Amino acid sequence: MSDIDLKPLHPKNKVLLYNRYVFSKLSWLFTVADLSKTWICENLDSLVFRYICKWLELPVCGTLSNLFLPCNKFGLNVCPPSVKFIQCQTVLCKVLMSSPNLDIKDLWSSTTSQKKCPI
Repeated sequence: MSDIDLKPLHPKNKVLLYNRYVFSKLSWLFTVADLSKTWICENLDSLVFRYICKWLELPVCGTLSNLFLPCNKFGLNVCPPSVKFIQCQTVLCKVLMSSPNLDIKDLWSSTTSQKKCPI
């Protein structure tokens, strides 16, 4: 995020770069790493929102609700890292659950007993 912040780009292009580049890099990490949603909400969400507020020059008391709206609803289609984390975990769980390999299904059943699968 600090690298994007240092680029001499228009703020809307910085948000677009975040949406396309940062999420593609984080998707794999969110799928395979053993992270908690709480940690992501406390650390990554706040970091991302701080930079986006800086880029768009939003006041501290400003609302971020328009950022999450899709572009056809006059939003910026920004997705918080915590939402992307849940999406990646759901995809992983579904892939494990529907695998034709019995060993992979056993892996799915053993991991769902340790942590809740979002499906």
